[in-house]
Formats: sequence, C-alpha cells, structure tokens
Amino acid sequence: MKKNKSLLSATRLIKSALLLFITVGPTTTLAGEWLIGSAKYDITGPAADAGMVGYGEVSQTTQGIHTRLWSRAFVIADKTNSKRVVFVSADLQSITQGVKQGVIKKLQAQFGSRYNDENVMLTATHTHVGPGGYDHYVMLNMSALGYDSKNYQAIVDGIYDSIVAADSKLAPGNILIENGLLTDASINRNPVPYGQNPEATDYLHKTNKNMTVLKLVTDNNQEIGMINWFAVHNVSFGMSQRQLSSDNKGIASQLFEKWTKSRNSASNDFVGAFANSNLGDASPNVCGPSDGCGANNEESALLSATKQFNKAKSLYEAASAPLNGSLDYRHQYVYMPDYQVNANFTGGIQQGVCEGAIGWSMTAGSTWDGPTNIPGIFEGMTTINEGQSWDRSQNLFDSVISGYPIFGLMNAFSSISLFNEAQDDPCQHPKPTFLNRKTLGIELYTAHLPFQMFRIGSLLIVSSAGEMTTMSGRRLINTLTTKFAEHGIDQVVIAGLANAYHGYVTTPEEFQMQYYEGGHTIYGPNTLPAYQQIYSNMADAMLQNQSVPSGPTPPDLSDDQIIPVLGVVYDDKRLWESFGQVTKNARNQYTIGEEVKVTFRSGHPRNNLQIGGSFIDVQRKVNGNWVTWLTDDDIDTKFIWRRDTAVDCLACSFADGVWRPSASTPEGTYRIVHRGHWKSGWDRRIRSYTGKSKAFTVVKP
Repeated sequence: MKKNKSLLSATRLIKSALLLFITVGPTTTLAGEWLIGSAKYDITGPAADAGMVGYGEVSQTTQGIHTRLWSRAFVIADKTNSKRVVFVSADLQSITQGVKQGVIKKLQAQFGSRYNDENVMLTATHTHVGPGGYDHYVMLNMSALGYDSKNYQAIVDGIYDSIVAADSKLAPGNILIENGLLTDASINRNPVPYGQNPEATDYLHKTNKNMTVLKLVTDNNQEIGMINWFAVHNVSFGMSQRQLSSDNKGIASQLFEKWTKSRNSASNDFVGAFANSNLGDASPNVCGPSDGCGANNEESALLSATKQFNKAKSLYEAASAPLNGSLDYRHQYVYMPDYQVNANFTGGIQQGVCEGAIGWSMTAGSTWDGPTNIPGIFEGMTTINEGQSWDRSQNLFDSVISGYPIFGLMNAFSSISLFNEAQDDPCQHPKPTFLNRKTLGIELYTAHLPFQMFRIGSLLIVSSAGEMTTMSGRRLINTLTTKFAEHGIDQVVIAGLANAYHGYVTTPEEFQMQYYEGGHTIYGPNTLPAYQQIYSNMADAMLQNQSVPSGPTPPDLSDDQIIPVLGVVYDDKRLWESFGQVTKNARNQYTIGEEVKVTFRSGHPRNNLQIGGSFIDVQRKVNGNWVTWLTDDDIDTKFIWRRDTAVDCLACSFADGVWRPSASTPEGTYRIVHRGHWKSGWDRRIRSYTGKSKAFTVVKP
C-alpha cells in the first residue's frame, strides 16, 4: 500500500510538471547550461608611419584608418565547477607568442590562477593591413623595420581589457550551434599542390566551405554574442592599401553587430566574431588574381564580408541545437626541431621534424593574392628544378635591386650567411633554403609551438599556430573526429592563427611542390604529421581524464628587442596656422552617395592612438545639438593622414575626413570633426586639439 502511494505521488508530480511545461514552457527559458560573457575592446595601433604586416612590403606604411581593429573576447564557464575557457578573435595578422605571454601576465596579475596558457586561446582574423612590429621574434617585424612597443602594448592591453570585461559580464545561459556551407566566398588559390593529395577527388570542394556558428543567449533571453569559423584569407585589400582595416572578417563583424541592434533580444553591447580556420590556400579573390569581384579593394572587401555576414545571419537565426556536456581543455608546448613523429602518422618510418627554414618560393609571395614580382622568383622553386630555370646568385642581386626592399633586406642577411648557415637541409628536401630560422644568431620564428584544444559539450576547438591548408585541416579534423566519435563530440573546428605564429602547415604532398605555402612551411614535410600526433595524444589524455606535459616554456624575449621603431620627433605648422584648422572645407550640400572630404592641419597620429576614441567623427544636428553619427571605425568613413610636401613645412601633415553617405543616411545637417594631438619641438609635450568643418546638408538624389 505504501508503494502504491509513492507511485501515485510520483505520477502526480510528473503530471504537474508536464502541465506547467505545456502552459508556460514556450515562453520560458530553461536554466542555462553555462556561464557566458562577451566583450570587445579597441586594439588599433599606430595609424601613421607604421609598416603593415602580411605582405612583407616595407613601403606599405599606415596612412590612416578604414576601420578600427578590435579584440572580441568570450568567456565560457562550467556552472558546476571552476573550469572556464577564454576564446578571443582579434583583428591582427596573427597572434604572436609575445602577445600571448603579455596577455597572460596581465591576467594573472589581475585574477591569480584563474587564467593561464591552458584555458586562454587567442586567435587572429589574419588581416594583412594592420600595423606590424609587435612580435618578439624578427620575421614579422621586418616590414615594420623594427619592434614597435606602442603597437605591442595597444594589442596586449586591448586583448586583456576585452577578456576582463567579458569575465565581469558572466551570466547563466546557453550556447546554440548551427552549421552550413558557404560556397561562393572562397577559392583554392593553389589547386596544383592541392591536387597532389591522394584524397583530393574525394571532396566536392577544394576549400573548406563549412561555417560553424555559435549563438550565446543568457537565461533572460538576451543574445550577447556570436562566434563563427569560416576558412578564407583576410586579404581583400592588397599591397596598395594604406589605411588600417580589419578587412573582410572585421567588416563582417561590423555588419553583424549593427544588424543585432535591430533585434530586441540582443544586448546593446553584442559581440560578433568572424574567426578564421584552415585558411592556408583559401582566397576571397574568387574572380581572379587579386580580384574579389568588386570595382576596387573596398568593394571587394565589402562583398566578401557581406557573403560571410549573410550566411552567418541565416545560421544564427536557425540555431536551435544546444551545446550540452562537459567543459575541458588541454595545452602543451612542443619544441619542434627534431621532434619525432611515429610511423603511423608519416605513412612509413619514424621521422623527425626539421629545423626551421624558409624556402625560396616564400619570397615569390602568393601569385594569386599578393605576388612580389621579383625577377626570376616564382612559386614552385625546388632543388630539383634549380639548375633548369633559375640561378641563386643572380636572384640575390635581382631581389636586392627590385622594388621590394623587405626581400632585399632578407637577401642581404641571406647573402652573408649562404656559405655557412643557409645551406640546403636534406630534411627539408626538395626545399631550397632561402633563410634558416636561426640566421646570424637571430631567431626569425619561435621553435616552441603551442598546441591547445577546448571541449565545449559536443564541440572541439583546436588551435593552429600556423596557416593550415584546406587538406591539412581536413586530415587533422578526421584524426580527431575518429578519436572522439563515440565520446559525444560530433563537431571539430580549426581555430587559425592562434597563440603564436610559424608560417604555414601543408600536407607532405603539398610540401613537395614547394609553392608559396610549402616554401613557408618552415618546419618541413612532417609538420602536419607532427600536429596529428600531438593532438592525437592530447585527445587520448582528455578522454582518459589525464593531464599532458606542459612542455618546454618558451623564453620571454620582451626585454631583448634591440631595434625599436622610431617615434615622432615633433609636429610643425606655419606661424599663422593652428592645429585642427580646416584647410579645405566642405561644400554647402551633398547628395546621398556623393563623397564628402574635409582637410585639417594635423599632428602625427602616433602621438595618441585614440584607443576607444576616433580621429574623425561625422556629427549630425538633432534638435539643435550635435551628436556623433559615425566614427573612423565605420565602413562609410575614412581617416586619411598624409604629410605636407611643401618645402617650407617639413614636419607638417594633413588629416582628411572622408565620408560617403549611404542610402540609409537620413537627410539633415552634418559636420565633420577631427580630433588629434601634436608634439612640440620645444618642450616635447603632447597637446590635444580639435577641428570642425562647417555645417552642410545631405539630401536624397
């Protein structure tokens, strides 16, 4: 009788719960699986006289801003224990090891042991038109002609601030996931080496077309963030670009974040990250070499961004499957030179990873996305075809006198060391060595590579410090998918440009062809097999709930930078002028789509980076008051800085505020405001100034 009463009580309880769900379930959010937080922070570096990093061209220096650069941070914590992870997508060419070290140092000073190398993953969108000089190794600093401490600090501080802000906003919530194919936004820029892979014909597409979207929603139904991964080079802007830009990935983020403002369910500080994946041979220039189908670079960047935005938007709106399960992570440093890879990953016998070396094909650049056009240098230069069509000594001379001084500089190093250091390494066969990783006692790249994986329920996020080609990423994903197939993980994504940088990761078959990507796979043909082995071991440890050895800690080289970038000496103007003075004013009226351009007497933008601010504002008059309508971050504006070439004003410069009102611009009265700082040549003090254009009206055509 007692048993029957218990059964009756249980039945009534179940019925009551079902009735409650049927009555209020559709409008009530279930308790969140996770604690989630998101935030972003400005990491825009010097907008003038800073060498850009990506194309390796020293004459490509910054001259203003197309869009600002941002760090987008997401913190995800397990509600049942203290485990948490940080994922960051930053508008940079790459995350350097020094940046990761600097961020971790600041986080631990703030939070103690809460954050460390293991649970913080920093990734980059891979823009090629951001300022360089922020590495503690030499290679990425060459185009900036030295180490730029101001840029480094802006990046480290901004990433740190974005993580701190995301941590402070942690709230219970859910993460929803959705996948889909974006088929018209990328093309394989080097199909010849891709075709050497025996499984190439097994795949319909020659690049990774998959987009994975995460939707972060708090328990009160507030949408706070989106992360998506899609593999494509962030190179819609070419070598002619001089204004800082987050390129197609950052523009897509801007479009997405603006779109969410129309959604009542989205928070005002919603963060949308368009992260990169196995992008190594995936180009946005789908209409031809350096041709993204737009009339110019800006149109091509916007077109690529719009494709990514539209797909992410549709997946975001369709996302309904929650990420449920455990939160876990692993991290390990591996010293790559001579790391031994077992036969089951090399397809034969145990082999070692090579000491690092740059191949000659790397100096040719990518024929599709950014060729250097150095005479006699081409993709596919091997030790096999060396005597047939090219001559090293002649190429050294041609490179030095060519229009690409960065490679001339590198060749100067190479010519000095060819006879003792830059000899061809049999381990790197058939790569002809242009420069060794260690040249004249200088390390060009780190040898201590970070390997890291996050498990968030059924999703596995795997970091890559190198630019993985399409097939390299597929092989690594297949390795890990097999490992986790029966353990609740059904989705694996590659998070590209993470935690350090070491060039490319090609398959052994692609490496043999020595195209640009193979020439820049500095650790040789077994780089990918090493990745597969390391991550396979890491997966075993995760599945067995075991730790992995932390590996050798990379050295901190922050105090070893001996070639600093020069700063501003002073700013000048003519005696009758003032800083911020308008030298070319606006007209009285413009129509939608017509360019507005106002010129101001300017100070040097390096005097104050305006982090969190803006050099150029478009202000609109509303009820008699001027309110900011757009800033230098918006894609409809440009801040252009240029030197005054007049002989009587040697340290003078101009700032142009450029705006092209879009179709959504309301008619009304506007003005352009320029804010900056100038440095005195007398007392060395830096002072602020402001300049304003006259008011003008914008009308519809």
